[in-house]
Amino acid sequence: MKNFECACGQTVYFENDYCLSCLRRLAYDPLQNRILTLTVFNPRTGSGTDTEGNKVRLCKNDIDYGVCNWLVTTTDNDFCLSCSLNHMIPNLLAPDRRDWWARMEQAKRKLLYTLLTVGLPVVNKENDPEGGLAFEFIEDKSSNPNVENELVLTGHMNGLITVNIAEADSVKREQARQSLGESYRTLLGHFRHESGHYYFWKLINNDQSRAGFRDLFGDETADYQQAMDNYYANRDSMTRDPRMISHYAQSHPLEDWAECWAHYLHMIDTLETAEAFNIRNSQGDADRSTIDSMLARWGDLTLMLNALNRSMGMGDAYPFILSDLTLRKIRFVHSLVNPS
Repeated sequence: MKNFECACGQTVYFENDYCLSCLRRLAYDPLQNRILTLTVFNPRTGSGTDTEGNKVRLCKNDIDYGVCNWLVTTTDNDFCLSCSLNHMIPNLLAPDRRDWWARMEQAKRKLLYTLLTVGLPVVNKENDPEGGLAFEFIEDKSSNPNVENELVLTGHMNGLITVNIAEADSVKREQARQSLGESYRTLLGHFRHESGHYYFWKLINNDQSRAGFRDLFGDETADYQQAMDNYYANRDSMTRDPRMISHYAQSHPLEDWAECWAHYLHMIDTLETAEAFNIRNSQGDADRSTIDSMLARWGDLTLMLNALNRSMGMGDAYPFILSDLTLRKIRFVHSLVNPS
């Protein structure tokens, strides 16, 4: 992710809603990929004026709840591009739910930033009921006995991505990570993984792309529920295949795809961040058009990130080994995102 600049010259970041130097209100414009400085701002209405004299509006979720810093970019909606994708948000009356929801929204915005950066379509279901994208953030009785849902599983179905709101609780998420034997589990990781299922639905849509997929990942029509049942029943005794990017990738070809997709998005965003901070190596600058250059830079960068973490007494930032097969899969993802 790149850095931005306030009109006063201060470096500001994607999450910022105020400049810490001049104290003026900031807002992100997803269409221009810019953070705008507002010279006039009414917090009650969300309306303001940027430094070029343009009238702008902040998202209703900023005005009402303070959980968004994006501009509304259409005249027929009170919500920004990100919040217009929401199908359902959690009940905010329960303790901590507003904070949890805010973390969800922040992770979603980071996902969307990367999707827009690589040129993927992001359309809500109001504009495209059949093929659009939507999110719901709900919980089950394990975190709130007062809700109706006995069990909420994070997943994707026909363009609707469901995320259990309890994933925003860092303690519960870490407990889940350890109980499932995962080396990495984050909110952003969930969003990137589930978006992979959505874009599989959008990108693997002809004989050529299906053949390419099956050659690398396997048959996506294999019984999904049976594969999941088998994976969870035998996970602890299952031999880890070193060719796969994660243990979970062994469960079904669609999960292998979603894992590789998520790692591709990790690469795109992290390499851009490194470039923004002038972190360069022998492989040169980031170049998304050349996958071999990207992968070479990624290898060097993750070695450095892991070494830095170890110097701070922490675990590896990127605890994965990318096999030759996994690299071929990531190249395939790249070819679909960049077809030209």
